[in-house]
Amino acid sequence: MKQAWRRSFLGLIIAWGRHQIWRIVGVILLLWISAAAILHLVEPAENSAFATWGESLWNVWGSLFGAGNGTPETIAGRVIVGVVIIAGVALAALFTASIASILIDRALRRRQVTNIEMSDHLVLCHWAPRGLEWIREVHSNIVAEKRPIVIVHDNPDEIELPEKSDDPAFNDVYIVKGDPANEIILRRAKAHQAHSVVILSDDRQGEHADGKTIVCCIAVKNVMRSNSQTNIVVECRDPKYRHHMRKAGADEVMSAAEFGLRLLARASLYHGMTRVYQELLTVGRDANEMYMIAAPEGLLGKDFVEIAQLFLEDRETRKACLLIGIYRGEKMMLNPLSGEAGKLREGDELILLSQVLPDLSYLSNAAKAAS
Repeated sequence: MKQAWRRSFLGLIIAWGRHQIWRIVGVILLLWISAAAILHLVEPAENSAFATWGESLWNVWGSLFGAGNGTPETIAGRVIVGVVIIAGVALAALFTASIASILIDRALRRRQVTNIEMSDHLVLCHWAPRGLEWIREVHSNIVAEKRPIVIVHDNPDEIELPEKSDDPAFNDVYIVKGDPANEIILRRAKAHQAHSVVILSDDRQGEHADGKTIVCCIAVKNVMRSNSQTNIVVECRDPKYRHHMRKAGADEVMSAAEFGLRLLARASLYHGMTRVYQELLTVGRDANEMYMIAAPEGLLGKDFVEIAQLFLEDRETRKACLLIGIYRGEKMMLNPLSGEAGKLREGDELILLSQVLPDLSYLSNAAKAAS
């Protein structure tokens, strides 16, 4: 208990030093004593407010914070008191702002962790304001399984997160200080046990941002265990580096510029297409989403048409969904024709369009009944 109190007190002293509180206090003391001394000397002895050192100090202190009773009689004295009043207002505001900064800083640092014990979480490497919206999306109300988020960034002071009470999406968000290209830092964030590692483009690197992303990919891949199922998703600024990122270990590469141009082209050819893509990319209670679900064992050996027909039989609830395609290894087959997809195999994933996360447990029995 005593050691905890000492650590807390020491942390407060360090925080005060970091936010220059002591300098503000020093300026206040210097202004107070200097003004009291000058007024004591320039004011006539008949002015009782500044006749003694004690009275002069007391009245100047009051003038600093708006409670002074002494009125100077000389022009010089009035000028000094005017300066003291203005300086007092400014210093009081600066002092208050510094205290608020300390409180915000301490609140932010409560999210920082040096050692975490978790798995199946999400790791976000680097930070940018767009990370706020990413957190809101993955912690949306309609996401059934909300995973903890660990942000890895070398300058936590740049991360401004909303208060947990203001936005529930930020309830389970933690910060690990360090460079995400450092394998020690990645192990501290338990990147090798994560469900996914997302690498944002480091905007501070300018034209070299993609190079930094590639280095981070290599570092993440190095800390992975041989049997790790962690998915590595990276943000790419220049599509020409997509191949290099895949070779560095990225499972999925997202290029906003490339995606935006393709969407622009589709919208110019087919009016209103942006609304379709916006619907698919918006996480909301009434919005349709794309899901990739491991194929249930009971559906193995059936073809695309048979499986699609099973989904069409239930269209009465919000759980109703459409089979759009099949993902097999590195091959994605959307709306496959004839026998293009062949029979469903073990390890295949179904690509579904649904308003909520599909529950396919009932399909095995339905498939058996259909047989």
